[in-house]
Amino acid sequence: MADDNKTAAKNAAKSAAELKKQKKKKWCPIVAPEAFQNRFIGESLVDDASFLMNKSITVNLMQLSGDMKRQHINLTFKVSDVKEGKGIGQIVKYELSQSFLKRMAKRDKDKVSDSFVVKTIDNKFVRIKPVMVTNNQTRGSTLASLVRNCRAICKDIINKSTFDQLVLDLVDYKFQKYIRESLHKTYPLRNFEVKSFALESKKKKETVEEELFEQMKQKQKKKEQEKLDAAEEETGTKTQADENTEDSDESATEESDESETVDDSVSEEDKDAESREPTDESDDDTDDSKE
Repeated sequence: MADDNKTAAKNAAKSAAELKKQKKKKWCPIVAPEAFQNRFIGESLVDDASFLMNKSITVNLMQLSGDMKRQHINLTFKVSDVKEGKGIGQIVKYELSQSFLKRMAKRDKDKVSDSFVVKTIDNKFVRIKPVMVTNNQTRGSTLASLVRNCRAICKDIINKSTFDQLVLDLVDYKFQKYIRESLHKTYPLRNFEVKSFALESKKKKETVEEELFEQMKQKQKKKEQEKLDAAEEETGTKTQADENTEDSDESATEESDESETVDDSVSEEDKDAESREPTDESDDDTDDSKE
């Protein structure tokens, strides 16, 4: 028994010594990107600053901007780089609070939402979830056209912009304002918001469909370019043919002019001959009368 107690005490002492040798964890700060002036957004308890990589943190926009009117917006940052013991976060998600979305629902109004995946110009797949509230209750066909037109306009904008620029436009409310004004022709909207705008990490069915759609668009562009090239070649050959026909027409007109001049000369000679014949006959008559 005494030997067992001694071995247990030795093992405990060894484990305590090993714990002392281990590095102590420390709090490492995480800052926002340059678009938000590298403001402090949080910290994490890690053994070393390098362990901050790929850590995520959600921050209320009011904390970053100091504007109370933006407390319904939450931004999720993911550490993409570590510099000088600080983790630098990049925005991966823009989201509205549930309480704000509930307040959007009104009586005698229609609320329509959608969700789809789009590819940005920097080759990132994002999932956007727009929410529309109409001024009055409308028919189902009108709501369907709203959703269809909203998708078309959103895809057109997102395909031409980077992810970071789109998030900044959402924060500044430029994106929502433009979509709302564009959909006014379809039906007037009381409110237009983006419930969520986030990077699509997993390759789901919709991302595959979006890739196929992009490939189809590229193939269609190639076909259109080939048609344009073929049309230009045809126009070139037509112009050459027209030039050849013009040259042949000019030569034909010259030949016809020459033939006309020859005919005119021949006719003039015939006229001279005819005018000479009666004079000869008159001379014969004068001779006969003399005799």
